[in-house]
Amino acid sequence: MAGQMKAGKAFEYAILREFKGKLEKLTTVKVIDNSPLILAKECFHGFDTQKQGRYLLTASFAVNFLIDIEPRLSNDIDETDILELEILPDSQGEIGDVRDVLAIRAVQKWEIGVSAKNNHKAVKHSRLSPDIDFGKKWLGVNCSSNYFSKVNPIFAKLKDMQKKSDGMRTWGSIDAKSLIVYTPILNAFKDELQRLYDADKERISRQL
Repeated sequence: MAGQMKAGKAFEYAILREFKGKLEKLTTVKVIDNSPLILAKECFHGFDTQKQGRYLLTASFAVNFLIDIEPRLSNDIDETDILELEILPDSQGEIGDVRDVLAIRAVQKWEIGVSAKNNHKAVKHSRLSPDIDFGKKWLGVNCSSNYFSKVNPIFAKLKDMQKKSDGMRTWGSIDAKSLIVYTPILNAFKDELQRLYDADKERISRQL
């Protein structure tokens, strides 16, 4: 198996594991035991503990965000309302279903899917930047000036670091990336998405 594919499968398992770990404290959770799960688990355990930790940390950010904005993940309606977690086979992608991990509530006839992207090009291509209005691009509603006032100084600081080093500063050389970059940007993104959702729940729900 190619390294990139192995990493992708490992990340799928990390997402499912984080879903299970966080949600089984709040509701009844069942993991669908299938061949994609077995493969993803094998790929995950094929990496060293440091790499596994990185996958789990990244997955934790995503899962926490989804739990915050989607109450049905953690709230059942009765004891028969079980949340099922499933890793989908690659064959689903061949018919246009890009979701990798599913959370399903059959009793409520509801499900939510996650497309687990963990390749270099996806990380390199910035989905969030000082110039990208993700609200307009993804949801058709402009982000607020308050959102940009939070993220722009962070991107400006990164740009200044690069300029002062004549373009030689590497991402790996930046200390405390989680504290000064990841966490504040993700918090600003989360707060803005929540604001957009609160302003027009029906419209935003259709777009997510």
